[in-house]
Amino acid sequence: MCPENQPISSDPSAQAFSSFAYTRDAGVINLRLNRPDKRNCLTREFWRELPLALAQAEQDPQARCVLLSADGEMFTAGIDIAILQYVQGQGVQMEAARKADYIRRTVLSLQESLNALARCPLPVVAAIQGACLGGGLDLVSAADVRLAEAATQFAPMELNLGFVPDLGTVQRLSAYLPPALIADWLFTARVIDGAEALRIGYVSRVAESPEQLHALGWQVAHQIAANSPLALRGLKDTMRFTRAHGVDAGLQHVAAWQGGYFPGADFAEAMQARAERRAPRFEPLPNDQFVFGAFDNGEPQA
Repeated sequence: MCPENQPISSDPSAQAFSSFAYTRDAGVINLRLNRPDKRNCLTREFWRELPLALAQAEQDPQARCVLLSADGEMFTAGIDIAILQYVQGQGVQMEAARKADYIRRTVLSLQESLNALARCPLPVVAAIQGACLGGGLDLVSAADVRLAEAATQFAPMELNLGFVPDLGTVQRLSAYLPPALIADWLFTARVIDGAEALRIGYVSRVAESPEQLHALGWQVAHQIAANSPLALRGLKDTMRFTRAHGVDAGLQHVAAWQGGYFPGADFAEAMQARAERRAPRFEPLPNDQFVFGAFDNGEPQA
């Protein structure tokens, strides 16, 4: 657990980002929205930087989990209004077909930023306080685990603004909520709180205060990060594959995975740790330099 007043250790090699803080603590990469004065709006820089941060996390041999969190009273007010104006091509003169193609390609680009989160091989936990509006729903719907305060407000905003939700909420909700619940929520564009989100299965746990949510987020993330990095990646890959292809194909997929990875060093370490009544010490994965064969003085970089 990482208490509120305890600094989070940073990876000195990590790239700095302007739209969120990027830190690492005991295998957990924390992406923390840190513009509470702007209600943590998802700016143009955010959409550009999110895939870069996730690629950095994926290449970090110590990383085993990603925790999304935010400073201030609100998780996020959603997409910056300037982005909506940009998507519409306001101020740009072009004929109708070219404008339609411009809008389509811009929406696809924004979708890819959130696809990077959904495809991240590390488990992603979102700790959502205060309110999560509009594009914020698209963001947290791409996470694997969602935690909230009982009073957190979740509000789809697009329909009220006259356009279709287009960044993934509709498609991703379909993977884990019944169609009638999705229709009721999105067609009415109503606000639901954390307690209702827990009841319908949108979030998995709720806390009673921001402080408790902060502690819960770190507890869950650290609990995930204590596991084998290979097993974590294999489990997430299996879950994603099964959602996309169904149970029968998913069973074949995991059987092939086990055939390649089990038993391995992590299994042996887990059994040894059980025998010695201690926590297992799993080796980190090789970084991208090792994977892609970059050598310095003839030796792979660990």
